[in-house]
Amino acid sequence: MRLSTGSVAAASARHPWRTLGAWTLVAVLAIVAIVLLLGGSLTTEGKPTNKPQSERADKLRLAAFPSDPSNTTDIVVIRSEEHTVDSPQFASFVRDFLADPGITALGRARTYLDDEGAALVSKDRHATIVPIALSDDDETEALVDKVEEFEETAFAVSVTGEETLDYDLNRLSQEDLQEGELQFGLPAALILLLLVFGAVVAGLVPLLMALVSIVVALGLTALLAQQFELSVYVTNMLTAMGLALGIDYSLFVVSRYREERGRGRSELAAIEASGATASRAVLFSGAVFVIAMFGMLVVPSSIMRSLAAGAILVGIVSVVAAVTLLPAVLGLLGDRVNALRIPLVGRRSFEASNPEGRFWAAIVRRVLARPGLSLALSAGLLAAVALPLFRMDVGTGGVSTLPDRFVSKQGFLALERDFPGTTTNPVEVVVANASGEGVERVLSELRDRLAADGRFGEGGLARSADGEVALLTVPLRGDPSATEAVDKVRKL
Repeated sequence: MRLSTGSVAAASARHPWRTLGAWTLVAVLAIVAIVLLLGGSLTTEGKPTNKPQSERADKLRLAAFPSDPSNTTDIVVIRSEEHTVDSPQFASFVRDFLADPGITALGRARTYLDDEGAALVSKDRHATIVPIALSDDDETEALVDKVEEFEETAFAVSVTGEETLDYDLNRLSQEDLQEGELQFGLPAALILLLLVFGAVVAGLVPLLMALVSIVVALGLTALLAQQFELSVYVTNMLTAMGLALGIDYSLFVVSRYREERGRGRSELAAIEASGATASRAVLFSGAVFVIAMFGMLVVPSSIMRSLAAGAILVGIVSVVAAVTLLPAVLGLLGDRVNALRIPLVGRRSFEASNPEGRFWAAIVRRVLARPGLSLALSAGLLAAVALPLFRMDVGTGGVSTLPDRFVSKQGFLALERDFPGTTTNPVEVVVANASGEGVERVLSELRDRLAADGRFGEGGLARSADGEVALLTVPLRGDPSATEAVDKVRKL
């Protein structure tokens, strides 16, 4: 037998239980991989993949300063409108807040009570900062919960930094997935499918294909994440594309099956005919989609490559499911795919030669009668809709783009208000030949120039133990992920 989409569909329909059994086994294995491997394998951090100057400098810094000097990951901001840092009430509150055995980072922190440096106290002396180094996700979650549940009226506590921002971005990603794709996308798709098919069973089949494709692709992603660092946003991309492709491809095949049955073909012949036509179109469309997504791998960013990986995996799985699993389901259901008709919407029987209705058929006839005019009108409409693209402001999402309800955003605003020159993400200038003549003088001049620049803050100089590497740490005002910050670093 010649291998084609039609023959594969016919074989799947002739042996539906074998096909369903194979897919069930794959889905179960995918669920096991998701539960055991996926959760702790994804990251919210985005890293370049082309070894830029920043990566080389960071490697040199870590080798020269293995014990820091910049091990601060987050900053706790404590403020009181009633008391100043000089009052015993303020000092007592700081000690009590840091005395939490469940958060070891607080116990290791140094405060203005230990260090008399003015940098830890605000100008109005009503606020202080506590730089801390969070070590893992559990500790970060405990600190975020502590700050969120804090109800002290005389003192306000907030926190921001790398770990709390990553924690909030992860929460936001999960919320978007739950509220966007699951709570809105799925019900909306089901309603549209019910209106298109006019039957509950036919409307549920595309959703089933989409969910199976998403689960299997997530399992493959969990395995891939063991070898490569993938962004947490891969799940959002994969779920959105899985719903779109799974529903779209199933819509093609089921519609063609119903049409072939309406023309008098037997159930098996209708499945084979839909496989030879609609499934072939699905295979071509899916191949083009996957090839296009490979283009995202060119971008030297771990986030973009993660999004590409998710889209590619779910694209491949969606095509395979449409070509094999869907014909098997249709082979089992047969004409029961039209069961549970919806009143009014489903009154047209599946025997009709055009189940989609007269409206779309009339549009197709007019388009084919005037293809040139139709092309010009549709291309003009698409161009008009795309015009806002040229005014779109694109950039990297950071703490300033988060909703105000997140802890890291509240801490960022408090830090900007009371300590505008302080950040957990300073610019670090690494000099490898620090023992050379005049290097220290030039670095000191650069530090003074940047301190006088309103875009930066008061920097600090440090030397490695052997004196061969110098590190100039310069605070960057504002959100370090914002477009303005990128422009500042580019000028620096």
